[in-house]
Amino acid sequence: MTTLLDANVLIALVVVEHVHHDAAAEWLSASDTGFATCPMTQARALTILRDSRYLEVTLDNGVSKYFAAGSAFNGASYETEVGGKYWTSRMKADPDRAVGNVTHKREGSFDFDLPRSNPGVRETSVSDREKSLRGDPVAPKPTQAAVNAAYLAVHDAAVKKNLKALLAALGFDDKQNLAIRGMEGIDADLAVYSDRFLMPGAPGEFTAKAGTAHVRVEGANAKGRKFVNYYYFSPCGDRLVLDGIAENPQ
Repeated sequence: MTTLLDANVLIALVVVEHVHHDAAAEWLSASDTGFATCPMTQARALTILRDSRYLEVTLDNGVSKYFAAGSAFNGASYETEVGGKYWTSRMKADPDRAVGNVTHKREGSFDFDLPRSNPGVRETSVSDREKSLRGDPVAPKPTQAAVNAAYLAVHDAAVKKNLKALLAALGFDDKQNLAIRGMEGIDADLAVYSDRFLMPGAPGEFTAKAGTAHVRVEGANAKGRKFVNYYYFSPCGDRLVLDGIAENPQ
């Protein structure tokens, strides 16, 4: 049986080494908002916003065949289990909660005891993406009009440093929006995030595959540095969520 962890566990894994990990995990653990529509997508959106380090495993009967670690903008690693036993993991059999531990020889360890739910859409893991599978292969391709609209909503809120509007554009509901805006250091994170968007910032070349799409954007950031960036979107319920930014300085 494959266990699908809800956003409580995924966020804990994603930001486990970030200074605000405890606050994020505590909030998500207490959440009763049905956050699990697309937990991995929203976890990635929050990781990018906070420029957090992440750890990711996919537990099947308490065991993960891979261990991924890194950050959105400062490099990442991906290990598969080939007999070296660099990490161990366990999870208690419980239909309502994910309770267990993951320990890595280099990356450290963490415990989790959090609610569990079934995501509303099929999402891709780091392991899937290592195999060039970025979106659900049976999902429809996002349309260019929808992706451009989603990109412009995020871009406009980011460059204006309007955190409330940005979080809404990223798919967080009102309660989640309020909780994230209350996190210590979030305004400083927003200032860095804002600089990842370019001016004039018009969406350019569009590429779509099943369950994923991205736009190419040319321009300069607030410091005047020129970039060609790619902004990746994944479906989340009835909206598209920015869950990846590839920066290319010129």
